[in-house]
Amino acid sequence: MSIKWTTLLIVSLALLSGCVSYTDPGNPPESYQPEITEIFRVESTSQPFETTTIIPEPATFQNMAFTYTSQDGNRVFMGTGGLTISQIAIKLSGIPQWIVGLPVSENSIWYIVLETGQVQAFLVEGAGNFIEIDSNISFLPPGMPPFLVSDGYQVSLVQPPADASPTTHPLLLEYGSLVYIDKDGNLKWISSAKEETLPVNALPDARILTDGFGRLLFLSHPTTSYPHGVLGDSFEATAITLIDTTLDPFEIKEIQIEAGDVVEGIAPLWVDLDVDGKREIIVTQSNSRQGARIVVYSENGAVMAESDPIGQGFRWFHLLAAAQFIDGGNLEIAVVRTPHIGGVVEILSIEGYRLEIKSSIKGYSSHQIGSRNLDASLVSDVNADGIPDIVLPDQSQQYISALQIINSEWKEIWRVPLNGKLTTNLNGVYSSNSGLILGAGTEGNKLMLWVMKD
Repeated sequence: MSIKWTTLLIVSLALLSGCVSYTDPGNPPESYQPEITEIFRVESTSQPFETTTIIPEPATFQNMAFTYTSQDGNRVFMGTGGLTISQIAIKLSGIPQWIVGLPVSENSIWYIVLETGQVQAFLVEGAGNFIEIDSNISFLPPGMPPFLVSDGYQVSLVQPPADASPTTHPLLLEYGSLVYIDKDGNLKWISSAKEETLPVNALPDARILTDGFGRLLFLSHPTTSYPHGVLGDSFEATAITLIDTTLDPFEIKEIQIEAGDVVEGIAPLWVDLDVDGKREIIVTQSNSRQGARIVVYSENGAVMAESDPIGQGFRWFHLLAAAQFIDGGNLEIAVVRTPHIGGVVEILSIEGYRLEIKSSIKGYSSHQIGSRNLDASLVSDVNADGIPDIVLPDQSQQYISALQIINSEWKEIWRVPLNGKLTTNLNGVYSSNSGLILGAGTEGNKLMLWVMKD
C-alpha cells in the first residue's frame, strides 16, 4: 500500500455524503445476488516457474501489504470495483491462515500462509489466468502473519529475524530500517546507521503501526488480569506506546489506560477521526464488570470520547475501521458488537465527548473465538458508487457480504458464497487492468478471489 495512502484516504472519504439516523438492529436486508462468472476452479496447483523474488532495497519499495489492510491499522482499501464479478478458486496445499496481495504492473500477486506456516504464491493476470510462483520464503513460523513489499516489479515477503516474536510480523520502513518485536517484548530497530533494543514490554502479538513519517504505535504492558481469552491467548495490553523515531534519541510516550481495564485487541486504529490534521488512537477497552467499550484517545493520552459499555463482563466489541459511512465532517467508526453471539454491526459517531450509535444491523460475524485473526473485514467501494462498503462474513462465516448505508437504510449490495468456512483475513488488490480483487481463504484448502469491474 502506498506510503501516501493515509492522506489520500482522508481527503477522499471527506467528500462522501449521506444521512443516517439511529435504527434498531434488524435482520440482514435482502441482498443483491450478483451473477458470478467462474473463471477457474482448480483441484491441484499449477506448476511453479522460477522467479527472482528478492526483498527490494528499502529506498526503492513502493507498496506494502498487511493482513490489516493499512499501515495505520485502519482496514480501509482505496480500490473501487463493480457488480460484474468473476470468481477464481485455487486449490492450495493445506488450510490457509493468512493472505496478502499486491498489484504488479497490470496483474496481482497473492501470498498465502497455511496453518503449518508453509507459504504459497500465485500470479494472477488481469484476464483471470494464474500460475503458482516461487516465494522468496518457503515457511514462516506457524501463526505468524505475513508482511509483503513490492518495488512495482517484484513482490517479496519480509524475512523475520530469528529472535522475532512468532505471533506478529516485522515492519520494513520506507527510509531503510527494519523494526520488530522480539520474543522478550523488546522493540528491535535495525538500520544501516545503528541498531537499538528498546525495552518497551510490547504485547507479544502486537501489530506495529506506522504513520509513514517515522512514528510507530503499538500495544504494550501485557497482563493476564482479564481472563476473557478470545483473541488467541490470555494476554491483553494495559498501555499504548507511541515512538517517534525521527528524533535522536527516540521519543517514547506511554498512554496508561484506566486501572482495572485492558485494551482487548492487537492493534488500535490510528486515524484522523475528526479531520483536524491530528491522528486519534481508537481502541476496544474492557473490564470484567461492564465488558467492552470503544475509547478514543488523543496522542497525548487524553480521553476524547467513549461509547457506552456493553454492560456485561466478557463481552467484546470488534473494532473494524473508520470511514465516512454517514454524511458529516468527521469519520465514523464501524464495530461489531459481540461477533461470537449475535454479531451486530454498529456505526459510532462522535457527539461531544460521547460515541453514539447512529445505525446498526445484526447477522454478521467478523471474528472466530480463539483466533488472532482480527482482519476478516475491510472497507472499500466495491460497487464504485462513491459510498464506502463494509465487507465481512455473515454469522455462519460461510458467506461474504458487502454492506452500505443509503438514505438511512442498510443495503446488502452483494453476498457471495465461500463454499466452505472462512479461515483467513480478507484482503484486496487493485490494478487498472483487473479492477478490484477481493480475496479470502477457506477450510476447503482454497484461495477464493473475486474480480470486480463495472
